[in-house]
Amino acid sequence: MSTMTDPAVSAALERLLPAALVGTERAPGWRAALSATPAPLNGLMAALAATPDEDATVLLRAAGVLALAARIGADGLALPAEATAADAVPAGPERRPALADASRAVVETLLQDDAPIGLRHAMLRRLAERGWRLPAALLPQALELAQREPALRAAVGAVIGERGAWLIRQQPRWRQLGEAPAQPTEADWSDGAPNARLAFLRHARAQDAAAARARLEAELGQLAAAERAQLVEALAVGLSMADEPLLMRLLQRDRGGEVRAVAARLLQRLPDSAQAGWLAAQWDTLLKSESAWLGLKRRWTIEPPAAEGADWKAHGLDLQRPRHDGLGERGGWLFQLVRLTPLSFWTTRTGLAPADLMAWAQGSDWKDALRRGWFEAAQALPEDPAALAPVEVEWLLALLGRDARGVSVSEQAALRRRLPPAQRTALWRARLAGDPVEVAGEIVLVCEQAALAGVPDPAGSVLDAGFLAELGAVLDAQWSALCAGQLDDRRCNDWLGRAPALLAWLPARMLDRVERLPEPVNPTDAALGWAQQQRTTLHARLQRIAALRRAVEALPAAPAS
Repeated sequence: MSTMTDPAVSAALERLLPAALVGTERAPGWRAALSATPAPLNGLMAALAATPDEDATVLLRAAGVLALAARIGADGLALPAEATAADAVPAGPERRPALADASRAVVETLLQDDAPIGLRHAMLRRLAERGWRLPAALLPQALELAQREPALRAAVGAVIGERGAWLIRQQPRWRQLGEAPAQPTEADWSDGAPNARLAFLRHARAQDAAAARARLEAELGQLAAAERAQLVEALAVGLSMADEPLLMRLLQRDRGGEVRAVAARLLQRLPDSAQAGWLAAQWDTLLKSESAWLGLKRRWTIEPPAAEGADWKAHGLDLQRPRHDGLGERGGWLFQLVRLTPLSFWTTRTGLAPADLMAWAQGSDWKDALRRGWFEAAQALPEDPAALAPVEVEWLLALLGRDARGVSVSEQAALRRRLPPAQRTALWRARLAGDPVEVAGEIVLVCEQAALAGVPDPAGSVLDAGFLAELGAVLDAQWSALCAGQLDDRRCNDWLGRAPALLAWLPARMLDRVERLPEPVNPTDAALGWAQQQRTTLHARLQRIAALRRAVEALPAAPAS
């Protein structure tokens, strides 16, 4: 079967242009031109051409179909060239009803509008909880939104129904949006989207780690680098020394940089691996100690490598120095060795606690390389806080309790999400009164990270009831003072960027605080007009988010089937 290309869509639209410009009555033959549209739209266009409806109506319908094809990619509407009619499997029967028309307004608004991610997540989550799926007309918008915002992919996948799953199978760029099945089957592994294959492999690892590894090895040579990296991550389930040969082979030989990076991260969790032994041998020559204070203490010193090692590339070091990293050549080498080394090595080798090591690094000429390397090594820690060793929790607290120059806020958020809830809350509680704007921004980022990991209720997994009450009181005081003109311009501007995103994630019971906020005070001094405008804008945004959240919470339950 032939496929329709984007140029073919454009050509079909151009054939309709004369009829649209001069009128259908002055452009004879335009209906016949519809039937000449290439596959897979030729059948639909022929049916439109034969309809007895008015010419103008038919023309608009045809233009709408072609415009949609151009928007989502004509290749997504077509079968592969080698496919047959038997391969055109229709969507399965829907198990949930489509959202009733009377409730669609708020959903359409949040799919189309530039709303905070948390607000859109709340809407999608509420739809799923109430038993609805998205109407077919809204599926392209929802899938494009999930494509742009990875944190929404799991939530979108829960409400697209069978027709949405069918659309994902037709459009290559949507393939990664498929919802991971709760109970993966062999069909998911053989024919499923990447998420389904990953879910199957993780499930298989939990049942029989060796058999699942053998299955992965058999397919690695046939996969693109992105999918290889994704599936190799599944080895984290049931990881053991039995996985070391495969991981070492991937680290040393795989062409994909991300695959090698995944293998290196997993090897960091195997302290008895050949990789760990090689790293320990490198530190034997770089990390030294000497007696101090009459032999009562040990003083540690560190020096970067003096020259590039012949076997570095085989052990995961990138020999091409990044531009503008500010570390210099030797500092860059040191950074790479540090990021590949398990954090537990440092406490075991030196006998120092993580906080003491951070203080030691601060006095070193190589503090930036050490600090950045430790942050990256922390990214290799298990994401489940329950799987962390006590010393690993200490490392996270030490890293997040210090200045993190050169470390992205998303990397810091990933570390905060790994912390056990009590320790994470303690970090925020200690700074809430003095720096509420920064704490708000961190909460938003951690919620987004949780959503990206597929957590159904991100805020519920991040904020306990006690801290939520403290946070609410601080927000009430801050936002009320802002509306009253009692905060300076800088703090007002900071809240303008953070408050709407935070409110979108908070539980619905927090909305009454926002709805009680007073209208911003009108200043008498014209020079304060800009600050007043900022306050008015923020007040309006918060009220709008509260109203939309109320509408989302009011979505009715789907009728019982």
